[in-house]
Amino acid sequence: MTIVVLFDRRALQNFFIILRQSEIGRNLVHIARRNIVIIIGFIAVFFVVSSNSVMSSEHSALAKPDKNDISKILKKLRQDFRDNNDDDNKKEKDNNDNDKDDDEQKVNYNYNFADEGDKKRKNFNFVAAGDFGCSKNTKKTVSNMEDKKPELVLPVGDLSYDKTATCWLDLISPFNDKLKVTLGHHDVNDGGSKLNQYKETFGLDKLYGSFDYRHVHFITMATESDLDKGSDQYKFIQEDLKKASEDKDIDWIIVTSYGPFYTSPSAHSAEKELRNLYHPLFEKYGVDLVLQAHNHNYQRTYPLTFNPNDSSKPTITNGFTTGYNSHTDGTIFAIVGTGGESFYTLEGREPYMATQFGGKFGFLNIDISNGNPHTKLTGTFYDNKGSDVTDQFTIEKEIKNKNGEE
Repeated sequence: MTIVVLFDRRALQNFFIILRQSEIGRNLVHIARRNIVIIIGFIAVFFVVSSNSVMSSEHSALAKPDKNDISKILKKLRQDFRDNNDDDNKKEKDNNDNDKDDDEQKVNYNYNFADEGDKKRKNFNFVAAGDFGCSKNTKKTVSNMEDKKPELVLPVGDLSYDKTATCWLDLISPFNDKLKVTLGHHDVNDGGSKLNQYKETFGLDKLYGSFDYRHVHFITMATESDLDKGSDQYKFIQEDLKKASEDKDIDWIIVTSYGPFYTSPSAHSAEKELRNLYHPLFEKYGVDLVLQAHNHNYQRTYPLTFNPNDSSKPTITNGFTTGYNSHTDGTIFAIVGTGGESFYTLEGREPYMATQFGGKFGFLNIDISNGNPHTKLTGTFYDNKGSDVTDQFTIEKEIKNKNGEE
């Protein structure tokens, strides 16, 4: 006597997956599976009994079923039930994880600089660094920045090296209302979705711009975008600098640029076109300080003026390592690629560099001391290892509007 049991397990599995889309369906599936296991178990027992029926001699005798065989069958059925259930649960978990990833991509942090346009003549400080990444060194840099209680934070490019900006945005969240970002190569060229994430987060309709804060005019450059003489960016910066230089309420002009104008030999060279086009503008309209990144080290020039005969050899206007006067000296260029993403070695030292070093993560802190008739800018680089001061310089000048708001 032979009994054949035919059923399509795959069809049942697909049915279960569909049914599980609802709460009631999940309960029904569980009950149905349990009952099916029981029914199939009984059928299996009957099948073993029947298949083991033998004729011992002339007398017909029903062989007793082997209990071990029955246990093995039931055990196998229970295992199949668990395996199928685990597979479905894994698929559901994977789907939920994917949904979670999608939700993270859609997070809108709404980071911005809350106090833009504040014109109070008060002392304040801001911090700057670039080439952050999302490492433990980045966390340390951000933590040390917090200790200085800055009113403004200027990340100067290559913020996240991941496929999205999410990890860096999470790390920089303590400064969600103090940020004005400059975007670098990995921010602009690692895919449209990543760039759009920055645009949406910081409300950027274009990647360059300017703003005022407490008698300081800040210009953000987009060195990964078109910046030649006929570009919208060039026209904007030229007009913006002219306006700022004529504004009696503006004491300082500071520019952020991911691409370096000047650098000692390292992983990346100075950008000649950038330097030839914009340094003459900076000199004409009195830019005090340019903050850059791209090379993962720290470099700071003496005050420089543009050399039209060979722009790679600028003129040093003050050979001291500190104590500058902005009315008579030129522009200082600082590379602060020390946010936390690896190190680039320095293969030499250009004569126009007042100081330089590699192998140190950290940031540049800028204090603006507003007095009357003088105002002072003090730049201090803090190393992450114990917040050691490894560079400091000062620029001093008379304020333009001595009868301005105190």
